Amino acid sequence: MSDGFLDCDAWKAMLDREGVRASGASIGVLTKDDYAARRGRVLVWRGTDDGASVGLRGYSGKFDPDLAMLLVADPDALQAVLADGLAQVPLQVRRGALHPYMLMTLDDLEDVGLSDFVEDFGLVFPRH
Repeated sequence: MSDGFLDCDAWKAMLDREGVRASGASIGVLTKDDYAARRGRVLVWRGTDDGASVGLRGYSGKFDPDLAMLLVADPDALQAVLADGLAQVPLQVRRGALHPYMLMTLDDLEDVGLSDFVEDFGLVFPRH
């Protein structure tokens, strides 16, 4: 596909290098422009026992129920993540170039095996 920052093969290669753990839910990646327009393409990935599974889905303002987390970012931030790995996510969040959205509760994230992943990004849920 033409948008290098949403290239499924490049994301799969990076995620496989990172050794992403298998989980029962997916993470979506969407550009800020597509998010604002409420239409476009969302790159969806999930860790499996055989490596990362990566694909594209249409986006029309709603998300499929299997999405646990959404990363909305500038194309440059997505390129940085692709080039340098997931350690770039918290750096891009601090820069304001990437915005993570949790689409599941902390309990649900724990159930699908993604709570550690969220914590690795330095994101927290308030505990009441």
